[in-house]
Amino acid sequence: MANTVKAVKPIYTDHARDQMVDRHISKEEVEFVLNNPEVTRPGEGDTLILTAHPNGRYIKIVVEQKKPRVIITAMD
Repeated sequence: MANTVKAVKPIYTDHARDQMVDRHISKEEVEFVLNNPEVTRPGEGDTLILTAHPNGRYIKIVVEQKKPRVIITAMD
């Protein structure tokens, strides 16, 4: 029997959800950036900024440094 690892789904803050709607950013695009960041750099306070190009589109997300599965915001 093969061992499988269940992917942990991100937790979206209300602010992140609002920004995703306003900017037409899908959960799939955010999760792509989370799992395949091209650039990771420090953000303000205890945050990290991750960027990537899902579907050729530049997407930037901000996550908590200690809990990188908590999506604080998303932008393009």
